[in-house]
Order: sequence, then structure tokens, then C-alpha cells
Amino acid sequence: YEAANAVISDISFTEAVDYTPTFVSDYSSSGSQQIEMSLKDQPDAVVINPPTNYSLKFTIEPKGVIEENVGSIIHFTTGGNVGEYGQRVPAIWFNEDNTKLRIYYFGDDSKAHYLPYGLELNKKHSIEVHVYGTRASVYINGALASQMTIGTRTQLDQVNVYIGDPWYEAANAVISDISFTEAVEYEF
Repeated sequence: YEAANAVISDISFTEAVDYTPTFVSDYSSSGSQQIEMSLKDQPDAVVINPPTNYSLKFTIEPKGVIEENVGSIIHFTTGGNVGEYGQRVPAIWFNEDNTKLRIYYFGDDSKAHYLPYGLELNKKHSIEVHVYGTRASVYINGALASQMTIGTRTQLDQVNVYIGDPWYEAANAVISDISFTEAVEYEF
């Protein structure tokens, strides 16, 4: 397109309060989409200066299991799959042969969070991964499912967000209503 015949001034940029990624596809709306394997270097979204204390929420409806491998759901990364801090911040899969969630928070395999039970097939489940301070909590349908101590995290400049990552087969599931916001401390 041609440039507008106009003068622009007084532009300012302010820090965003809501870190929810803007997705290339319509994953963040109430519309649902089947998870597909992503292409490397083509993330579905990018988050600039992601908070170290965060709440990741989404709705997922498992349709089946992946045999003999994990099924990728969502993966926040500075670039690679595993080995360095920032490559799984977080990354979430279904375990092989079932619908139990497996969550990583750093980039190496040292802090895997395995949930104790699977999600029912063909039913929508509300998931929240809440990370604050040194604690990670996972809520399923509003109920606390698991907690673990994960340690401190350093601020990252940017992370790519993949729905169904490029390194593993996509989970056989439908995802919707994705949000990623700065977390507040939950009081119990």
C-alpha cells in the first residue's frame, strides 16, 4: 500500500499489563482449534519481556492419546527445545499413551511436573499453570491438582509461543481460550 498523506506525532509506547500473546491463528478467542505440529522458526505468537511470575490459562479437550510419544500442547521457548534455561518456560505435553499433563518450567529436564491423573477424553477441561515466586501450581477445572517448588527464574527478553511444538507430535486435542498474564500471589 502507498503511505498515507499525513503527519503523525506524539506517539508513545507503554508497558503492557496483559502479556497474552497475539496468536497468528484464533487460539485465544472462544473458538476452538485442533492442535497441529508447528513449523520450526514459525511460532504462533511472541511474548516480549514475559513475566517470571505468570498465570497461563487455556481450555483443552483431549480427543485421543499419542502412542509411544508425548503429545505437544503448548511450548514457550527462547528458541530451542531443551538444554538451556528459557527453552521450556513453560512447555506442556500429554504423557505418552495417556492424557496426564507433563509440564516443564526451565529448559532442562530437572524440573518436570507430572500430574497424578489424566484428563477425560472428549470433555473440556480448564487448565491454569500458576507460577509465583518459587512455587508452581496446576489447577484443573478450578481445583488444585498439583504443586511443586521450582526455584527462581531470570527475566527473559522474548519467548516464542508454539501451539503444538515443532519437536514432538501434536497432542490429539482441541485448545481454546489461551491467556498468559502476570501472576499475583494466591493466598490460602
